[in-house]
Amino acid sequence: MQNVFKMLYGVGHKRFYNNAEILFFEGEMPKKLLVLLGGKVRIYKTNGAQEATLHHICAPSFIAEMPSFLGLAYPASAVCVGECEILEISLEVFKKQCIGDSEFCLSFIASLCQKIKILESHISRTSQSLRERVEGFLQSHKSELPHLTQRQIAQRLNTSPESLSRVLKELKELGLVRTQKGKIALIESII
Repeated sequence: MQNVFKMLYGVGHKRFYNNAEILFFEGEMPKKLLVLLGGKVRIYKTNGAQEATLHHICAPSFIAEMPSFLGLAYPASAVCVGECEILEISLEVFKKQCIGDSEFCLSFIASLCQKIKILESHISRTSQSLRERVEGFLQSHKSELPHLTQRQIAQRLNTSPESLSRVLKELKELGLVRTQKGKIALIESII
């Protein structure tokens, strides 16, 4: 995949974005294909004043390739988390690249398949109870727990810090977790 991105340097324009800078808003039409070369981007949806994080994209990766490819409006918004380096490619050049280069086309398809897996995971999470989502998150992110605050975990789970606290209280009473200075530690395997 790295070779594909290097090949695109010659047909795109590199641009740098600052922390919290918006790449696009939900409902806007794509004008370019975006490739994240450095940094991290948060994909989110808004419902009134509330934001729900759908996913974090880490470099190197295509960003919102499906709406760009199909000429559809963005289904969600994107914001930079920290400084980002983005390669912007005109949609016309991008489509020519797909037609003329099978390696590029296969890499693009692989990227779309990865996004489908993310969507499947999101659908699976939304069908679970909050306790199941918290347990799954804690188990699958054990190594990150010492570095994550409860507020950050609540944000990743798209829940309020208060709701997370209630679930953590249940898990503490069961002897499965402990908390100290806003950090969570597993006492034993939850699942």
